[in-house]
Amino acid sequence: MSTREAVARLIAAPTEPVKLLVSGGIGTGKSSVLTEVRAALRDAGVPVLTRVPRAGDEPAAAVVIDDAQLLDDDALHRLADRVADPAVTVVVATEPLAHRPALRAVVTAIERENPALVLGALNPKEVHRRAAETLGAATSPEIVRSLIVATAGLPFLLQPAVTAAASPDGEAAAKAILQAAKFALIERLRRLDEPVLDTLLVSSLSLDLGPDDVAAALRVGPEEAQALVDRARATGLIEPSYSHAFRRALHRCITQIIGATRHHDTEISLLITQIQSSTLSAELAIQLAEHGLRDDRLAKALTELASRSHGPAKAARLYRAAADAGATMLSSRLADALALTGDCVTAGRLADELLGADDPTERAAAVRIAASVATHDGSAAQAADLFRWLGPYPDAFVSAAGAIALVAAGDLQAARAALSAESAGPPTSTARAARSLADGLLQSLEVPYPTAVARLGQSITAEHQSTGVAPDTPAALVTLAALHGGDPVRARSVIGRAVRAERDEGQENTAFVARRHRLLLGWVRMQDGQLPAATADVAAVVGDDIALHRRDALWAAALQTAIARRSGDTGAMQKHWYTAMEVLAEYSTDLFFLLPLGELWITAARLRQVDRLQHTLDEAFALLAALGNPVLWSVPLHWAGVHAGILANAPEAVAPHGQALTAAAAHSAFAKALANAGRTWLRTLANSVDADEVTSAARLLAQFGHTWDATRLAGQAALQTSDGRISGAMLQLARDLKQTVALDDAPGLESATATRDVRSGPARASSSRLSDREREVAELLLLGMPYRDIGNQLFISAKTVEHHVARIRRRLGAESRSEMLSMLRTMLAPQA
Repeated sequence: MSTREAVARLIAAPTEPVKLLVSGGIGTGKSSVLTEVRAALRDAGVPVLTRVPRAGDEPAAAVVIDDAQLLDDDALHRLADRVADPAVTVVVATEPLAHRPALRAVVTAIERENPALVLGALNPKEVHRRAAETLGAATSPEIVRSLIVATAGLPFLLQPAVTAAASPDGEAAAKAILQAAKFALIERLRRLDEPVLDTLLVSSLSLDLGPDDVAAALRVGPEEAQALVDRARATGLIEPSYSHAFRRALHRCITQIIGATRHHDTEISLLITQIQSSTLSAELAIQLAEHGLRDDRLAKALTELASRSHGPAKAARLYRAAADAGATMLSSRLADALALTGDCVTAGRLADELLGADDPTERAAAVRIAASVATHDGSAAQAADLFRWLGPYPDAFVSAAGAIALVAAGDLQAARAALSAESAGPPTSTARAARSLADGLLQSLEVPYPTAVARLGQSITAEHQSTGVAPDTPAALVTLAALHGGDPVRARSVIGRAVRAERDEGQENTAFVARRHRLLLGWVRMQDGQLPAATADVAAVVGDDIALHRRDALWAAALQTAIARRSGDTGAMQKHWYTAMEVLAEYSTDLFFLLPLGELWITAARLRQVDRLQHTLDEAFALLAALGNPVLWSVPLHWAGVHAGILANAPEAVAPHGQALTAAAAHSAFAKALANAGRTWLRTLANSVDADEVTSAARLLAQFGHTWDATRLAGQAALQTSDGRISGAMLQLARDLKQTVALDDAPGLESATATRDVRSGPARASSSRLSDREREVAELLLLGMPYRDIGNQLFISAKTVEHHVARIRRRLGAESRSEMLSMLRTMLAPQA
């Protein structure tokens, strides 16, 4: 028989003997249940005793006792004897004390007959029902949430809070609810003994505190502490399921009852005993600081906890709490932690304040943090100015950060000077990794890519042991070098691992770099022709509610522009290009934004807007010249120049970039492949299609990570030749190149695949719905060819092409031509 059934049976047939225990904390409704039971018994003519039976009482009288936890042991033993009588009804209500033997004996005896009726906090559904009884069925979810936060669902708090919620103004109602719950809680707490109040005060700070902690803090014996903790937990006010906000409210209410002085003394005693026993937890220390406790010992403990903390989010919270507790000389470490969690505004403000610090260590840290935030916000020039002002500094991490910022700004001499200072610290793995990153970056300006990337790659080993923010990360710089060097395998591997690690670690700990890494992953995929996956990557970044910093905003807009251009979505391409131009207007030219700049240049040529970009292009080429025109970093921009010149139909604009690629070919296999592809492209556009030459150039482009360009070259060759056999071979080449795109397993792919499947089912299955001839027509149609030219390529009439297009549209169920083209782009996208 269930407990509810036992109550119902007792009320329905009060003359039948029943044993029932009603258990719950204060204000959970125990007395209401017993009142209902007593009324039912008396209505049935059954005599009722509301105390423990004595000699001379009627033997058949029902015993209904409330607050059994207040009885002494002798009374409880006599009550247990009465429970043993099977002919007598016994109903007992008590708080759930776990460590009082006499009470446990009564509870155990009753529970042998029926399970206890346990009363506690109401769930959200029950809270909504109670609120609707008073406020009406249309009670808003906001009111219900306010009730749950203020009362934790406790019935004795819920009733006054619901009554207060009748305010017509939603904001006023929320305040009224909190105030009503507070007053009701204070009124009920006043009935508790002072030792129990002290125990509740301590326990509300952390649920991990036990009897030994209470004994030490309150200076009581172990047995008394055990009893106090038992009584405090039996109140039902410190359940683990209650929210942190409710426990804070409970703590404040107790403080108002016992007074500020006693509150302070109790928390100081708890702090000292926890420090002495080496058991002070981070959460308890934070709670003490957030409650206003200022003490040097607490500040020191919080600082030590922060220095050992794993994850910048927790470290930032600990450093903030240490500052609240009165700690000094924390600003640089706090600024570092804040920057890593993405709070760059506060971090930058703190770093600026520290630039004038007397301590050179603090000053150097402030420069590094301020410069990192400036670079993150698209101001490499400001970052370089900061490191020039600092000068060479004997710390590997700071000097490496300076070299990165100065190289980005095009100041090679200052970058070398930044690394000239001998490091004063030990050669830790973090220091060695930082030095490897800076040395590899400098080498990338002078030596071939394989040599430079070998040195750069040594910085990856200790990436996650970084001691603070830097202008850029090892993963980002190695990926950028690999993209500029035509090494898609390394780029995908390095940035894919970084994104996966950040996904596992959590956004709050990687906010400073997570978006940059995801955008770089999207860029790798976009160049390789994985447009759906790249779209998912940029959507994961742009979809965040937090506004992007300028560097991420530029990469995101440029990536969206690149995807739209490759997808043939002219409207989206224009929209994102103009967005990128707005960001670029406030951006400081640096070495590490040449890839998005090149994409924006190509799009500008297509939109006939190159003049708007010319100043930035001039600055970019001047920066490269200042660095000695490094082959590795200049090749992709020259490749973009070739494309821009072709789109602008300006051979004189193509020539200098083609010559630069040809000159670089002696030092770079990637440059050689691009130079060859550029010449092949120009000859193809001049209707001189050599199938072997196009095949070789396209396959080399795909090998170096430019698969979309490779398929575009093959498609262009199919358009320009009048030989049907060559045209078919070029189309087959384009299909083969699409099939070789290697989809990786980094985050973002799953959502992209799911999106593609929802729209058109599995891509391979969808494309198989078209016949071979229809597929050929569709591919030429996506290249923008008119029906007559498609007919000439396939040796069919324009009318037949029109019939094929109509049949394709019917097969796909497209309602418009634009929808059909969109579906075809998805179907014919690169497949795994």
